[in-house]
Amino acid sequence: MSQYKELTIPVSVVGPGSQPESEDGMVLDYMKMPDDMSVFHAPVMMDDSIYNYPAAHEVVQQVMVALGEFEQAQSPVLIDLGQLPAEELDFINRFFGEGEVAVIFNQDQSEYRIQETVLAGVWRIAGQHAGQPFQAIEVAKVPQIVYEQTFAQAQKSLTLPDPLPAGVINAPAVLMELSDKAQNYQAGDDAHVINLTLLPQSPEDLDLLGEQLGEGPAVFLSRGYGSCRVTSTHLKYTWWVQYFNSEDKLILNTLEVVDVPIVTQASNEDIADSFERIGEMLESVRETQ
Repeated sequence: MSQYKELTIPVSVVGPGSQPESEDGMVLDYMKMPDDMSVFHAPVMMDDSIYNYPAAHEVVQQVMVALGEFEQAQSPVLIDLGQLPAEELDFINRFFGEGEVAVIFNQDQSEYRIQETVLAGVWRIAGQHAGQPFQAIEVAKVPQIVYEQTFAQAQKSLTLPDPLPAGVINAPAVLMELSDKAQNYQAGDDAHVINLTLLPQSPEDLDLLGEQLGEGPAVFLSRGYGSCRVTSTHLKYTWWVQYFNSEDKLILNTLEVVDVPIVTQASNEDIADSFERIGEMLESVRETQ
């Protein structure tokens, strides 16, 4: 499908069964997550000159301009790489490297694997669009396909099952609160957050939450000192956000009603820093001519 092999490194660091059981025998049964996300890799030290790759040089210049103008424009810039020769793509992949945030986006006939590069706010995209191969670099706080299409087919509200499953405690109230907030949410509003970590949750509660919310088309994985998984649901504007420590223990479990959770986005300050860094990176590969 794609020549961008760096986006397909499989990892499986968290999930049901990865955490020890509590003393009372209860086991967390949180939503199943994809296990083929990319993780952070240090950028490759390059000993090649960018002047040997004129098409790649032009792409890097376009990215640099987009980063420099982003604070004023606040508009994503998509650079199509579909017509570039393999050697030019290889240089681009090595130059931009891989950062700490990866995204899987699957919807209908479109499948994307998106990797933030070592430059925050610069995203490497590979996949299929309507069955056709697609490759690009995007400069944006969050990939535009995620921002615009994640909830295109989502439900606007929820209806609880009747009767409720035995053993359910807090899930119905949580679901009704989410449903109400999702119906009234407007893009750009502040996030409404429900912290499940602070609420007593029975296994039946977690089962009901998972069944009613389901899994949407977008999944983020952010790796740092620990990790954060952010999964869209079938309820409009509703995300399941899970934070794990360095030992992959679930330490914070939230449901958020928001267009895109802030943890997944590059800030204006991040993008300004990326503009400074890309200049330094460009000089380093110019000096090798």
